[in-house]
Amino acid sequence: FEKIKEYFKDDQNSLISLNHALVNDGIFLDIAENYFFNKPLVIYNIFDQKVANKIINSKFFISLGAGSNLSLIDLYKSKTNVKYFNNVTHNYIVKRNAILKKFNVNDNPNDSFNYNSTKVKSFSNSIFENFVLSLGPSFIKNEIHCDLLETHASCFLNGIMFLNKNQHHELKTNINHRYANCKSSQLVKSVLLDNSNGTYQGKIYVDKSAQKTNGYQLSKALILSENSEFNSKPELEIYADDVKCSHGSTSGNIDEDSIFYLMSRGLTKNQANE
Repeated sequence: FEKIKEYFKDDQNSLISLNHALVNDGIFLDIAENYFFNKPLVIYNIFDQKVANKIINSKFFISLGAGSNLSLIDLYKSKTNVKYFNNVTHNYIVKRNAILKKFNVNDNPNDSFNYNSTKVKSFSNSIFENFVLSLGPSFIKNEIHCDLLETHASCFLNGIMFLNKNQHHELKTNINHRYANCKSSQLVKSVLLDNSNGTYQGKIYVDKSAQKTNGYQLSKALILSENSEFNSKPELEIYADDVKCSHGSTSGNIDEDSIFYLMSRGLTKNQANE
């Protein structure tokens, strides 16, 4: 446990510091080398009336040994609509030739506030995949930081935000290419209705020693209400000269030409919009 903590001791984040100070529950898992899980490992986060107006702090340390393989589902379920603040930190070490696939699903239709920090240290020939489904609560902020520390490490981040009413959801990603011949890809798609607000801030950092880097980032947002808002901030910070990096961001409503085309084929306007 102390050796794994050393990898993540550089946190400079007030919410993570709050988690360190108040945490009273968590999971520590050290996976042996060349171990394959036959089924996904599911972490159930279940909230009931007892958490009303409380701060819940939990912590996860998971280390994958060389050549191991894990699919992890981080699932949030609420039995009641109460207000609470859920503060979670995830820390992962993905060693040589290991594969970690993580799925974060939060579709609780409640008034909760949620902060999730995911920090990953990836080593040679490892693969880290993270899918975020952001739907239900009033407020969610997901932060994902991945350090590619040895050659041919890969990181793939995908996210979906589907927001309505007065929801405010944020996704912040930071992929650090520290070594040569590493690959990363980020794809985030968002749909916003009513008075919702969404934010995506994604960054690719390439160290001067990280030659032959391949980094890709794309955000697409569909805004279906005049009162909804989406903010996107793609970033590239590159100090190497032999790289292939790109980023893109699009935000807008439904294309009027596409609506006209569908209506010309017999659909009503409402059907075409759907």
